[in-house]
Amino acid sequence: MQALQRVSGALNAAVEKLLMAIGAAICVILFAQVAFRYVGNSLGWSEEVSRHLLVAITFLGGTVAYKRASFIGLQGIGHWFGPAFQRSMVFALQLLTLACFGLIAWFGATYTIKAAEHTSASLQIPMSIPYAVIPIAALVFIVHVLADMAATRADAAPSAPHEARSGKPPVQ
Repeated sequence: MQALQRVSGALNAAVEKLLMAIGAAICVILFAQVAFRYVGNSLGWSEEVSRHLLVAITFLGGTVAYKRASFIGLQGIGHWFGPAFQRSMVFALQLLTLACFGLIAWFGATYTIKAAEHTSASLQIPMSIPYAVIPIAALVFIVHVLADMAATRADAAPSAPHEARSGKPPVQ
């Protein structure tokens, strides 16, 4: 479990750095486009590159938001039925999330492979290059979900009574 947590954390740190680089690249490209257009020369490729980078930020940024638990959360039925039920609900939802990202990874990879025969309008690169962010982001999501599932299972494991761990009675 610890190894999976470390991999998830390292992957998240790398994605955060990549997001900063992509954001900076978009800013530089769009500034250059405005500057070149002002002097009468347009950068024909800038809009397409910026669009592809923005899509990459969207998919990869979602993985960081998931890792930081920044999505909307609901406190619902689980609190009414106790912690064991709540852990079971969380684990079931994690399984559904894992299945969803597994499907996204599978279909994203299939679509990326099929897009290799098409080229982009101005850059003339295979469309599989910008589309590859879909299965890549889905795989990052899968790693994060698996790490969360391992943490959920570890939290659900029965622990020794307080007296057995410290040799002292619990403070009331």
